[in-house]
Amino acid sequence: MMSLAFLITLGLAVVILAVAAGMTARTRAARPAVIGAGLAALVVGYWLTGWTQLTINGIASLVDWFHRTALTTPVAWGTGLLVGGLIVTVVGALLPKGSAQPSKGASPTAGSGPRAAAGGPGAATKAGPGAGAGPVPTRQKSTPQVQKGAQPTGLDPEDAEIEELLRKRGIM
Repeated sequence: MMSLAFLITLGLAVVILAVAAGMTARTRAARPAVIGAGLAALVVGYWLTGWTQLTINGIASLVDWFHRTALTTPVAWGTGLLVGGLIVTVVGALLPKGSAQPSKGASPTAGSGPRAAAGGPGAATKAGPGAGAGPVPTRQKSTPQVQKGAQPTGLDPEDAEIEELLRKRGIM
């Protein structure tokens, strides 16, 4: 009689090789065939080293543990925290790198934070249409380039520059 580990290994290897053959026939490239052969070799090596049986035993032990454990409030909270922590970790890993950094050319203290709202040292002191934002030298450098075309009111200089490029290419 064949063991469950051997049947799982045989099934996975056949499925992997069939998918690799199909993708190789579709793309007419050698890459899917090589990747499929490597994955099939991993599955067979997993079985030959005994890790497939170890994995099956681990899953069976986990299922037995779930059958033996009563669902109490601490167990429910622990399970929820485990799942929630896993989800937060995966979401954090998928976030783009450097998302918390200020944008290029933006001053970290110009017109933001509680001091600016309360009239502290970061708050603007002049009144009028430009009140609330002090001059930022890096943005002033790009302003003459942006003003070559028509700059709509209410746009950042960078947004106006992007809009100007899109107009030049006939997209807008």
